[in-house]
Amino acid sequence: MKRLTLVFAAVALVVGGCARLKAIEAPAPAIPVAMVPEMEPIPGFDGGMPCEPGEFAGDAAKAAADWAAKRPGIAPLVTAGQARGLSRWAKKPMEQYKRVPPLDKVVFAPVAHHKDARHLVLAGTVDTLPSHSRLVTRWLKVYLLYDQEKQAVVRAAVTIRGERLE
Repeated sequence: MKRLTLVFAAVALVVGGCARLKAIEAPAPAIPVAMVPEMEPIPGFDGGMPCEPGEFAGDAAKAAADWAAKRPGIAPLVTAGQARGLSRWAKKPMEQYKRVPPLDKVVFAPVAHHKDARHLVLAGTVDTLPSHSRLVTRWLKVYLLYDQEKQAVVRAAVTIRGERLE
């Protein structure tokens, strides 16, 4: 019986140790990440001049490459629980939201340019979310703030955006 207990103890130590090791190995976010409640303004991201399709393609490609390097530290923060916490109007339907798709599948496009600050805002849709109304479509979004002088993504924001169909 003592031998069986020792085996279970050894297995528990190995499994528990591996879980702790994974937690230690998970990279910390390389940039600040704001979790913004549904439809709230995002300071530093909102405003600017809207981008035309295809505009800033070079900067968008550089931002995508930098995002790919920084994403591993951010992906663990974007969970289904976090998405449910950002929701303001569809609390009940969001109870069924259980899994966020991988962030490496998100495609970003420039949406606004802050000329004076030389910042480009890029938006990407992570997932379509449950809604409280058939007329409202909601998305889990990631916004990136790309500094054109530094040629780097300097901030990210995760939020929920939606629109009402007329």
